[in-house]
Amino acid sequence: MASLTYLSNRVESLRLELLNLASNLIRARSENPPGDTLDVVNVIEDYLKATGLSTRRIEPTKGHINLMAEMGSGDYGLVLCGHMDTVPIGDLKRWSFDPFSGEVTGGRILGRGASDMKGGLASILTAVGALAKFETQLNKKITIALFCDEETGGQYGSRWITQNKLIKGEAMIIGECSNHHKIGHAIIAGERGALWLRLRFDGTPHHGSRPMLGDNAIMHAIKALSKANPILHKVKAPYEATKLVRWGKRVVMEDYKDRKDLKPHYAIDHYTLNVGVIKGGTKANIVADSCEVDLDLRIPIGGSREEAEEIMRRLVEGGKIEHINYAPPSFTPLGSDLIRALRKVSRSVFKEKTPAICMTATTDAHYLRSALNIPVVSYGPGYKEVCHVYDEWVDIIDILGCAKVYAQVAFILSS
Repeated sequence: MASLTYLSNRVESLRLELLNLASNLIRARSENPPGDTLDVVNVIEDYLKATGLSTRRIEPTKGHINLMAEMGSGDYGLVLCGHMDTVPIGDLKRWSFDPFSGEVTGGRILGRGASDMKGGLASILTAVGALAKFETQLNKKITIALFCDEETGGQYGSRWITQNKLIKGEAMIIGECSNHHKIGHAIIAGERGALWLRLRFDGTPHHGSRPMLGDNAIMHAIKALSKANPILHKVKAPYEATKLVRWGKRVVMEDYKDRKDLKPHYAIDHYTLNVGVIKGGTKANIVADSCEVDLDLRIPIGGSREEAEEIMRRLVEGGKIEHINYAPPSFTPLGSDLIRALRKVSRSVFKEKTPAICMTATTDAHYLRSALNIPVVSYGPGYKEVCHVYDEWVDIIDILGCAKVYAQVAFILSS
């Protein structure tokens, strides 16, 4: 029987392989849009096949490829999950290095996707490479599930895979970045939901010199939005999620301690509303006869779609509501075997507290929690501050440590 120390040492011995893999993943462009993951899939397939694993491609539409693999035997156990697409590089002139270089320098790996999340992919794959030697000792299957389209909502990725029931397991780790400059590596075990809506207001046009004789649709929209803040209330989290919410608020307050007057912790336990797009009118000298407003209403843990929709109905008064997208708030209870094992191993590897927290945003995790009805957490290398920005990077010590954590947790839950 392999010891966890031996497994950790095995990952350490794969250090150079890990760095080469991370660099090659970054060099394989997978910006989304357009969302083509073929080059990344080729890199990953070569690596997994070299470890003795067979792979399965799932391509719902051309170029948008998901990749699956399994190791071990018996019932389905842990799923190691990630996404292969990245956001676009933006203005190349604003990068101080080649965004697709995958350069290793100064203890870091550089390039688009380094933190989100090709560093995490390299950690997952290296953990699998270390575990391959002990595959006969695994009494449950470990699934590697790597998706496309995470950066654009999962249409052909996690959402498509779960809707078509193509993934099984009893627990899941998503390798998204979760390191924090103060608390270290956190386990992201909960997230707010999101309700995207379009409000439509109608009016009556008139000459702009006599606005009082028309009925301005834009003014109706302004009146509705001005009522928003007083009705965006706090929500009491269910008992099982109170510690997640408490730690989530603590992290947000630490991140924005110089802006406490703005109450950033409300982004954890309150409904919040972002006015993202306003379109209305035709010309400055015509009273606007139409106005559309796109809204992003975030739903805290303990809130509901029904309550969110009631908030919007109270705002509108004569306008029309069109639903665009919905994701429920979701969380994994702290008492799960997954969180216990992950916290124990992470503390051992990184010598940190490793709290379980909820986050302000919404991720693919909600699809997976609801569809599979299993514990799902995000835990991985990288800092959110360097995701989706110019000059993205990830620490080498971070991806190496996370590979050790993934390997040990997978072995604990599967042997």
